Amino acid sequence: MKKKTVEKILQLTQECLARYWQLEPRYVLSYCDDDIVWVGSLQSQFMQGKEAVARDFENSMRELKPCHLLEQEYIVAQNTGNACTIVGRYLTTTDDSAGYFLQVQQRCVFVWEQTGDELKIKHINVSNPMGELKVAEGELFVNEMGKMAGQYLRNHIRSLQDTKRLAFTDNQDRARFLLLSEVVYAAAHGRSSLIYTLRDEEIYARMNITDFLSASAGRFVPVHRSYAINPAYVSCIQKYEIVMLDGSKIPRSCQEI
Repeated sequence: MKKKTVEKILQLTQECLARYWQLEPRYVLSYCDDDIVWVGSLQSQFMQGKEAVARDFENSMRELKPCHLLEQEYIVAQNTGNACTIVGRYLTTTDDSAGYFLQVQQRCVFVWEQTGDELKIKHINVSNPMGELKVAEGELFVNEMGKMAGQYLRNHIRSLQDTKRLAFTDNQDRARFLLLSEVVYAAAHGRSSLIYTLRDEEIYARMNITDFLSASAGRFVPVHRSYAINPAYVSCIQKYEIVMLDGSKIPRSCQEI
């Protein structure tokens, strides 16, 4: 397949997963081939045919909670002729509206086929690392916190308790002290830097990106010669860029990370 088609397939894969976890299965079904094979994380989720998959999705929606995806990473595993296979992993995290917190890691495989200008999904597989999900008999949705969710909460609590501050001078020669846990990323701006925070602030700092990394005591990752990110706020890792939780797209140099 051509590069533009593969890029579209990557975007569609992400969108299908996002829509499914926002309880919009019809979007996914609109791209499913009539003889699609669906293999899910439950023992019963091994089936072929769009009608069977539609019934399974409908049953699942009765118990699933609205979720969003974090730390998404997708790889083009195959691109031959009219077929393209996407392999990915991500963290499924409950929305605030769910009323409680759960987070699990999932892996996925999407096999796409192109017929003329039409793209269809021939196969979907979604799985979970062994021991992460604990689904009670008769349930379709996990209701017990897994290991990764527990680790996430411990890390989040530590970040809330983190009082490490970054000291710098801004463009008005004022001394500033900023909590590192509130910084999403920093970008080089000539010999200075622009610091972007969770409050959607853009703060000028009279320090270059190298000095910023030194002052942050290893808590930020240089992903490009002009950018340093807070790994806690990564939403999606792609081949040439990283998407942060605030929607910012940071260019990625493979030599940096």
